[in-house]
Amino acid sequence: MPRIAKNGIPDGTVETTRSRILNAAVESLIEVGVAGTTTLAVQHRAEVSRGALLHHFPTHAALLAASVAELVSRNEKAVSQGRAGAGPADTLVSAVEALAFAARQPAYLAELELWAVARTDAALKQALTAAERGARRDLERVYVQLFGEWTDSEAYDDVVALTLHFIRGLAISENLRSSPGRRERLVTIWADAMRTLLEAK
Repeated sequence: MPRIAKNGIPDGTVETTRSRILNAAVESLIEVGVAGTTTLAVQHRAEVSRGALLHHFPTHAALLAASVAELVSRNEKAVSQGRAGAGPADTLVSAVEALAFAARQPAYLAELELWAVARTDAALKQALTAAERGARRDLERVYVQLFGEWTDSEAYDDVVALTLHFIRGLAISENLRSSPGRRERLVTIWADAMRTLLEAK
């Protein structure tokens, strides 16, 4: 009978060990941020040996970058959750609100923190760039689910890119000062601006 790891997955396999380490890294990023997510802290949280951690993730940057895929997955689930709870019938407003909801969740904020730290960490920046490139297909699928009816618009790619910048800025500003009323107003204004751009001939 295999031993059951803390995450409920049968222990004793290479992939299980890697998953345990990644789960520990993601939970650490969410709870204590990048500064607290050292390789030693992750090793203790995952309850693995130093050798096991270094076998899968030889550098701190590699460990943090590998966490991106799990963060993206959690962010995608948050978007779906936001869509499920959407109130307005306006599809653009609902889509932007779903993104804004996901951007308030711990996994999204942890990902933003990684980007910010990479500004002065060349190894992390290189690793994150590769990881984000790998996650791009998943992100594009989410965008099509949200804005699929507008994909034929010549402005689609630019509007989606601008929307993501808007959401990231909103997430950062709301980390210091959150105002649901202000957020709702800005989301509505941006959705109207998107419609103008997407419908332009």
